[in-house]
Amino acid sequence: MAVTSGFYNSINGDRTYNAEQMSAIFDGIINDGVLANIGKVFQVRVSASERGIVSVGTGRAWFNSTWIYNDSLGFIQLADSDSLLDRIDAVVIEVDHSESVRAASIKRVTGTAASNPTKPAMTSTDEVHQYPLAYIHRTAGTNSISDSDITNAVGTSEC
Repeated sequence: MAVTSGFYNSINGDRTYNAEQMSAIFDGIINDGVLANIGKVFQVRVSASERGIVSVGTGRAWFNSTWIYNDSLGFIQLADSDSLLDRIDAVVIEVDHSESVRAASIKRVTGTAASNPTKPAMTSTDEVHQYPLAYIHRTAGTNSISDSDITNAVGTSEC
């Protein structure tokens, strides 16, 4: 039997706790995902249609025993569209546990241009996990986007 317990005050440095132990107290209380009642739940909207810029609303999420909080409107510049083929891009929360990063961020994932484009694959390794907030259909030959090109992923099994 393996029993752990905590937290106790340290006496001469005999008690130290790491992030994994601190986060474990929320296991079974908080499930992975975007918290539905905080801010604008990371809503992705068009910000500058002709320049391919989207905004990401405020919100808080919990993934992989870590939290991320966005307290103000953020902006993501999408890559230019392909000249001949459509593509699907994503705006994601990326949780990176690698020693050199140890942070969560909001970023874009550029899809692959194709005659029948599919959603880009999300990274899921021992250290890095991506969760889509939204998918954005990019029409070939134009950088213009509209809110109807954006498909929300918050609240789905993917996020």
